[in-house]
Amino acid sequence: MYQKHKNGEITAIQSAIFLISIMIGTGILGLARSVAEVSNQDAWISVFINGLFISFVVMIIVYTVSKFPQHNFLQYNCYLLSKPLGYFVTLCYVIYAILVTAIITTFLTEMVYTWLLPNTPMTVIKLMIVITMVYMTRNGITTLARFTESIAFLLIPFAFLIFVGLPEASFINLRPIGGSGLSSIFKGTIPSFFAFAGYESLLVYYPYISNKQKPIMKYSISAIMIVTIFYTAVVMSQIALYGSDEIAVVLYPSINYLTAIDFPIIERTEIFFTIFWIFTVLATIGIQYLVAGILLQNIFQTKTTNIFVYALSPVIFLLSLYPKNTAVVVSLGEKIGQLNIFFGFLFPFLLLIMYLIKGKDNRHNKENRTG
Repeated sequence: MYQKHKNGEITAIQSAIFLISIMIGTGILGLARSVAEVSNQDAWISVFINGLFISFVVMIIVYTVSKFPQHNFLQYNCYLLSKPLGYFVTLCYVIYAILVTAIITTFLTEMVYTWLLPNTPMTVIKLMIVITMVYMTRNGITTLARFTESIAFLLIPFAFLIFVGLPEASFINLRPIGGSGLSSIFKGTIPSFFAFAGYESLLVYYPYISNKQKPIMKYSISAIMIVTIFYTAVVMSQIALYGSDEIAVVLYPSINYLTAIDFPIIERTEIFFTIFWIFTVLATIGIQYLVAGILLQNIFQTKTTNIFVYALSPVIFLLSLYPKNTAVVVSLGEKIGQLNIFFGFLFPFLLLIMYLIKGKDNRHNKENRTG
């Protein structure tokens, strides 16, 4: 059974903020490009449809995991999938979380180096990010939840940046609506699916929600829809400004979008954007990193995640040194993101099926099981 420990709980509201924080991150920069390559002017429709689908997946996650309120990720996996497979899946998730953390750390380094600290060695920037990551997560999930709460207010001015280029936009670029065809629209949901990656972390931190009597499913779906509306508006505004053909050949459409208009007060809008974006990405890194620590805590049955938070930091730092340029970072990010198809799509459905098969046996709620 899950053992409570100091700084080891979050509230239902904080869990929803976790979802928003982990999804609005690096994916926003190239989302319009990756989807427009497939869906053209209908990319925003693909993003919206994908958000609806992910809401359905989150419903499945909450429904299934809520049947095991006192069991952590490893324990309910061992019950549903068998002990060997439960340990194997948990270890795979640890590796996945470490790889995602490392690639996002590298991505953030590239952006900080390009826009803020061009004269600072990238190794130093990566080291600063890793130290910040450890500081955010060393006291457990409660401290990290408070950090994500504090930066949630930064998302408000962040969202207003959508309107920066609208005076120069031409909404004729969005027409004809549905003109790319249903096939292209649905194919476009695949690259947009990766931009929403991170919601699967709910599988790990759900047992740590202290007030499970709250409507967690309602909060979670609301969080997904907030991100969906935000992403849809971002893609729609960028296509309206540049058109789908031009967006498809731009590496970071969000950055280009912010340079479309000159402000009398803010000379470089992209710098203003980057400042808010850095905090959001730090939250994403922290949540993914702590997921790895929590899962290792589950495996080794320690009281806190401290030892793993410190032990994994050199691993993250060394892995972040591998990509040599932005193109490699983007390529690796897309490949690692494809792992989300399993953990964010196939795995929740597998757990649901196994629960429906074994759900009549309610002894797991009465006994302290590890598999």
